[in-house]
Amino acid sequence: MKRILVAVDGSDSSLKAARMAADIALRFGAKLTLVHVVPKLLLPPDVYGLTIAEVEKEHRAYADRLLEKAVESIEEPSVEVDTAVLYGAPAEAIAETAAATDVGMIVIGSRGHGAVARMFLGSVSDRLVHISPKPVLVVH
Repeated sequence: MKRILVAVDGSDSSLKAARMAADIALRFGAKLTLVHVVPKLLLPPDVYGLTIAEVEKEHRAYADRLLEKAVESIEEPSVEVDTAVLYGAPAEAIAETAAATDVGMIVIGSRGHGAVARMFLGSVSDRLVHISPKPVLVVH
C-alpha cells in the first residue's frame, strides 16, 4: 500500500479517522493524502451577496483551514502527509480520486447519524462504501 486517502470534513470523527489512518500509514510505510470536498453550490451566488469567484475563494479558504487542522491533529511526524481540495459530490469525488493506482484504501469518519437521520440526510461514508473501487475503513 503506497497511499491512504483520508476524507476530512472538520468533524471530530473525521479527525479521529485521520489519526487512525496515520497510524496505519506508519505501520505500512504509506503516505497520507487528506482531502476535503467542496460541494456544488446549492443556491445561486447572488443569494450570498457575492460573486461566484468570491464564493469559490471562501470555500477554498475554509477547505484549507480544515485540512490544516487535520494535519495538525496527526501525531505521527514521520508520516508523509499531503492535502487536496476536491470539488463536486463528496462520495463520488473521493471515489474518483481513490481510483488512482497508488491508493490502497480510503479512511473516512462516520458522524454517527441514526437510521432516520441517515435516511433523510444521506451519508457520504455509506455511499462511498457502495461505490468505491478501493477498500473503505469507516471510523466511528
